[in-house]
Order: sequence, then C-alpha cells, then structure tokens
Amino acid sequence: MVAPKLSLAIGSMLILGFVVLILGGRWIGKSATENKEPLSDPCRPSDLAILIAIMAVASALRLYGLNAGLWHDEVLTYTRYARMPFGEIISTFSDQNQHMLYTILAHASFVIFGESTWSLRVPAVLFGIGSIWALYLFGRQAASTREALLAAALLACSYHHIWFSQNARGYTGLLFWTMLTSWLFLRGLREAWAQLWLFYAVASALGVYTNMTMLFVIVGQFLIYLMALWTRRLESWPYRWTGLFLGFGLAGFLTLLLHAIVLPQIFAGMVGEESTVPAWTNPLWTLLEFVQGIQMSFAGGIVATTALLVFGAGFISFTRTDPIVIQLLVIPTLLVAAVVIGLGHHLWPRFFFFTIGFGALVIIRGCLQVGRMIASPLRWATRRAIPIGTAFCIALIFVSALSIPRVYGPKQDFLGALNFIEASKEPGDVIVTIGLVTFTYSQLYNMDWTEVKTVEDLEAIRARAKRTWLLYTFPPHIQSVYPKIMESIQHDFKTLKQFPGTVGSGTIFVCLSDTPPS
Repeated sequence: MVAPKLSLAIGSMLILGFVVLILGGRWIGKSATENKEPLSDPCRPSDLAILIAIMAVASALRLYGLNAGLWHDEVLTYTRYARMPFGEIISTFSDQNQHMLYTILAHASFVIFGESTWSLRVPAVLFGIGSIWALYLFGRQAASTREALLAAALLACSYHHIWFSQNARGYTGLLFWTMLTSWLFLRGLREAWAQLWLFYAVASALGVYTNMTMLFVIVGQFLIYLMALWTRRLESWPYRWTGLFLGFGLAGFLTLLLHAIVLPQIFAGMVGEESTVPAWTNPLWTLLEFVQGIQMSFAGGIVATTALLVFGAGFISFTRTDPIVIQLLVIPTLLVAAVVIGLGHHLWPRFFFFTIGFGALVIIRGCLQVGRMIASPLRWATRRAIPIGTAFCIALIFVSALSIPRVYGPKQDFLGALNFIEASKEPGDVIVTIGLVTFTYSQLYNMDWTEVKTVEDLEAIRARAKRTWLLYTFPPHIQSVYPKIMESIQHDFKTLKQFPGTVGSGTIFVCLSDTPPS
C-alpha cells in the first residue's frame, strides 16, 4: 500500500508542476522592457580584483584549523547521517539534525577525501565562501558596489561567519541560499525577465532542502511580493504574475518533490519534539546569547555597543531609501521567532544566522552614514564624507578581525577530556557519562563507559568502584533532565578539570569521587 500511495503523491505533484509551468510559461524568454533605469552600479575591474582578494582571504581563514574537535551536533551528522548510503540519506529524516542537502554533500566529501573531521566540514566551508559572493551580488543590487564590497569584507572577517563555516551543519548553506534568493527576488521585482524567477524557484527549493528555516525566508519574500502587487496595482506591470507562478509556485512544487519521501517523517518529528530545557525556550535567554555573540564578534562591550549604534543608523537609512532590505531582514526573523516560541521548541540563536548578511550590509550603511554626519558640521564636501565613512568601515572590520583567533580550536574538547582520563585513571576506577556526552564517546570514540540516568545507578557504581570518574557537558541540560544527579555531582564529586570549547555551555567537565556514597 505504501508504494502506490507514494506513486500517487509524486504523480499528483508532477501534474501540479506541469500546471505551474503552463500558467507561467507564457512569460518565459521575454526580455525586460519596462525598467530603463540602471539596476546596480557597473562592475569595474578594480572592484572585481577587490572581491577576489576578499574571497581569497575568506577561504584562508575558513580552511585554517578545519580539523579541530567536533561538537555534539556535528557528531550526530557524522555518525548518524553522513555515513549512510545515498539512498538512505534521501529517505531518512529522524530529527531536525538532518540537513538533507548538507548530508548529501558531506557524504560525497567522504567518498572523495575519506572520512575525517575536515572533510565533514568541507561543504560548510564552500557554502560560507559562496555566501560572501552572494552577499556581494545582493549588496550591489540593493545598495552600491562600495557597500557590497565592504559588507563582504566584514563577513569575511566575522568571528561567527568563520565559526559556522567550520561547523558541519547546513547553516552557511541556509545563508548562501538566503542571499542568493534575495538577489534573484530583488531582480525579479525590478526586471521583466522570467528566467530570474525560474532560478529563484530552484534556489529556494534547494535552500529548504538544506535547512527547513529557509521556509520562513520564502514566506517573508512572498509577503513582500504581495505588498508589491498591492502598491503597484495601478502601474503598467504586465509580468506581475510571473513571480507568483514561476517563482513561488514552482518553488513550492520543487520543495514538495524533494521532500516527498520523508514528509511523513518530518511531520512526525515536528509533532513529537519536546523541549528538555525550559531556559532554552525563553526569548530572554536567546537575546542574552545574541548580545554575548555581538561582544565576541567585536572584541569587547564598548565596540559592540558602537556597532549596535551604527547598525541603528544604517537601519534608519535603509528604511528611508531601500526599505526592502529591512523587510527581508525583519519579516523572516519575526516569523521564525513567533513559530518557534509558539511551538515551544528551543529558540537557538543559530536559527537567525541567515540574517547575518543583511546585518553586515546595514552596519556598513551605518558607518557611511556616520561619515556623512562627521563631514556635515565641518562643511566638508560630500565627496569627502564617503572616504571618512569608508575609513570607519575599514576600522570596524579590523576590530572585528581581532576576535578571529578565538574561533580556532575544538568546538567541544571531547578528545582532550578523553586523553586526560586515560592518562589519569587507575586500576579499579569506573568511568561514567551523563547526558549528551554519552553519544559522542560511545558512537565516535567507541568507549565502553557506563551511561548513568538515575542517581540510584550512580550510587550503586560508586559503592563498588575504587574511584568514580564522571563526565558531563551542557550544565543547563543536566540540571533540567537529571536534577538529582546534578545535586550528587555538586556534593559528592570534585571537578578536576574543565575542557572549554567554542560552543556556548559546551565545556566538558571531568569530575571524580574517591569515596563511596554515604
């Protein structure tokens, strides 16, 4: 029964796609005639040379230290998904850690380069570098070539962009598709060239196939498209329905087609997911993590505050001159927050990583605005305001680059903790793991350490062991899921060493108890 139902579903979607193409096909191949004004600055050879230099620097920064230690989610990608055969990858969606297109590319990387930490992360690096190029394209369309190049440079030297470019997950892929579809979307609104919407549809579907958060980006773009239909309802816009059918309609069809095999698993996973740490569902926690991230990116609180003020100046400027940039930034962000909070899921800051490209562009605009404000009271000519603003941008990029050394190193130092215990343990010692560290040590390092889920089991082990070693990570998770064990850790164990990583709360704690339970 399953096969006929699946065939019927795929057949129905094929018919839907055929209808979409018929409805939109009458516009394919027609060139732009209604928009005569220039859509972006001309690209000079010097601009291209600067972009190539930025891309080269970005590549070097992201390839360096690529083999550092994995963290929990990467280990899940490594052991649970990337090792699977291709047929199983496209038909398996066990949980939201499955970023389909990324897993396919990681598997291909394994086939080409062999299994390793760095080969697992190669797709993230490529997407990260590509997202800088896509930001440049969007920036030239939405602002100016100068702003596009400066925003690309800021992203190239961004701590968080480098971090995610070395994170074996689909978030840099999500950023790449967000910027690319935004560029195509903006051009589709301004130019009567139907092929742009075809490219948009393909890019959108691949974006959702990379990370489900892309759905919010597309919905945001669709709402902006509807607003454009309303505001331009009295204009002569003969191709007003091209985006609806060839863009959004075809994007929906391709998305359904790519996910047809795993749709039941996706719906089951969304319904069955429950929050295990209430603090991680609190928007205030997310906001505090976001603020800490800004401080990390700009090497201190004072500079981070300055960056926020500059961001405000750029935000106001774009609202007045190019509001669509702010709409592309704000609408999907609000949609993500509303849906995730409404469902009671964990509100991870990384859910909003796709906005970093727009944020970089807004900050650069703010710097240029500051240059104008400085030049204005001094009665300098406008042409002098631009170099002042550019110098301010370069200074901010330099300050941002100061935080780059912190990005290199293990995201979670599982191996450091493992080597420490192996060098320190004695005959008769027992090693136990609590919570999320268990998966990594059992599945990645093949350690036969004992997992403990209740305080009674922990006390039973302590009663017969000479000494008891205990490892855990993510204290909020342990506190929420294993509160009694956390009490025992605080009262009966001594923390011998902490192995910090670059993941927030991802420190590996190594504890020891050399006395039996009372």
